[in-house]
Amino acid sequence: MDAFTSNLNNSSELRSHPWTSMESDQSNLYIDFKKNPKLIRKSLEDLIPFKKWEFTESFYSLIEWINTTGSLLESNDCAFNAVEENNDKQYPYAKKCSGRLMILFRDIPENCQQRSINWLMENILHTVVSTKPNFRAGAICLSQNPTCYLELGDQPDTGGMGQQVTLTFFAYGKNERRCYESMNEVIKHAHFCLKKVNGKIKNGELDEIYR
Repeated sequence: MDAFTSNLNNSSELRSHPWTSMESDQSNLYIDFKKNPKLIRKSLEDLIPFKKWEFTESFYSLIEWINTTGSLLESNDCAFNAVEENNDKQYPYAKKCSGRLMILFRDIPENCQQRSINWLMENILHTVVSTKPNFRAGAICLSQNPTCYLELGDQPDTGGMGQQVTLTFFAYGKNERRCYESMNEVIKHAHFCLKKVNGKIKNGELDEIYR
């Protein structure tokens, strides 16, 4: 599977964590899924119309796992975009769809250490490309989003400025069904890779870069 990085932020504005509501929809409020896991399948509006497709269950499972006590990461935001005409010339398919998952270290100060964010990006990237090399109908793009971590302070001298990592999922196919089947493979692979990286954090590999 292809994986690449982008220097372009998903938003031109500085994010906060936790965020309050979306400017485009004031009813869309931040929910801490670590404390409210039962709300995952009820509150992710982008996925509800696609519940008949297998990729939706895979997406739910990924978000549920990353917010359990077994994970040292957590999710912050996600999105899904339905099938559309494919204009990505490097992928010879008629249709494409895309999704997004924003993640961060559960240990909030870690997100304000650029070396830690870079380590997370590099390890996800390496794991994606090295463990499913023959799958060509999907890709994962990794990017960073500047974030103000409110529990650490919201002023420049309080240490709360950091990053989040965004995984953007791309899937391709000759028609809607094949496209959503590809998305299922992409999300399941992202789940596998994030578990591998989570294991590295647990084993102290992140801590080693500061020794």
